[in-house]
Amino acid sequence: MIITCPNCNKKFNIDVSLIPEKGRLLQCGSCNHKWHYIISKQESENDKNINIQNKDNENIYINKLPQDEQEEKANKIKKKTISKIQKKIKNKNQELLISTKKNNKKYSLANLLGNLMIILITFVALILIIDTFKINISNYFPLIIPLLDSLYQSLIDLISFINDLIN
Repeated sequence: MIITCPNCNKKFNIDVSLIPEKGRLLQCGSCNHKWHYIISKQESENDKNINIQNKDNENIYINKLPQDEQEEKANKIKKKTISKIQKKIKNKNQELLISTKKNNKKYSLANLLGNLMIILITFVALILIIDTFKINISNYFPLIIPLLDSLYQSLIDLISFINDLIN
């Protein structure tokens, strides 16, 4: 339904179902004028266009035609919008497949082993730096020397365990 602002005469397309029988308060989007609007029976009968809004928010007007022709046009419009939506869904599915393939490459075995090596090398470098400055660090953290000795003993035990497994 086309409604005209009484203040600035701007025309708006409003869905009839949004206005109850007792009317409702409307506000113009251009001049912010507010007024109470009631649908009269003559206006709804004299309305020459039927407004159909599809999924893309495109307003499509169908002139009042015989019932068969109206249904035919409405069905054509529905088919077009459905095909547009199906194309969008197909494109989204293809994008998801491509992105999952890219994401799967990130979690390959080579990358996992590479990250594990980086963590191991970083840990060894940190232990070497702490061991180099253990006397200076022990002034602030007195337990650092016994912790390093315990770490070295654990590494020796781990190496001897691996040697026993091999032999």
